[in-house]
Amino acid sequence: MIDKTAIQVFETFDAADEADRQERWNMSVSDRLRALEQLRQYMYPHGEPPPRLQRLLESAEFPPS
Repeated sequence: MIDKTAIQVFETFDAADEADRQERWNMSVSDRLRALEQLRQYMYPHGEPPPRLQRLLESAEFPPS
């Protein structure tokens, strides 16, 4: 959950990007995966990737030969 009551102000975009990077590095792996899953659910609410992405995923081989 995002705390919208706290606002940070930065002098430059680079400083804001670095603060974002540090915040992510300080998160546990499970917290990062949870955030990634929230973004996926937001972008694809019905669980279906767009057709272009689905074709890419279906044609990819793992591990590469």
